[in-house]
Amino acid sequence: MRDPDLRLDELLQRGRRKAETLKLLNVKVPSSMLERIDRLATLLPATKSEIVVALLNEGLVTAEKQLQGWRPPPKPSIPKERRCIVKGCERERVAKGLCATHYQAQRRAVMAGKPSPIPENGAH
Repeated sequence: MRDPDLRLDELLQRGRRKAETLKLLNVKVPSSMLERIDRLATLLPATKSEIVVALLNEGLVTAEKQLQGWRPPPKPSIPKERRCIVKGCERERVAKGLCATHYQAQRRAVMAGKPSPIPENGAH
């Protein structure tokens, strides 16, 4: 397998291009897919590796087209009145005006008999 940009139509035409460096990728595939790859390898004068690379390239081209211009959705903005009272913490309150992290820290400290790591006014 020499061509990482190989496409299915090129397998039909058996056109070759310059040699590229190869890396081994160990992938688990369903048995039914292996049978289909075997059938293609028999129909086309190609190796299984060439067929897998051609199929991957076809799928990658499609995925790149579909994802072109895609951006992840923005993080939700939590209103100030619903934020943790600890200074600098932007997370949402869950109990006693604290986010889950600060609430658990306070709870563990109180259970251990230590003073609360979070002062009453929320300054941390």
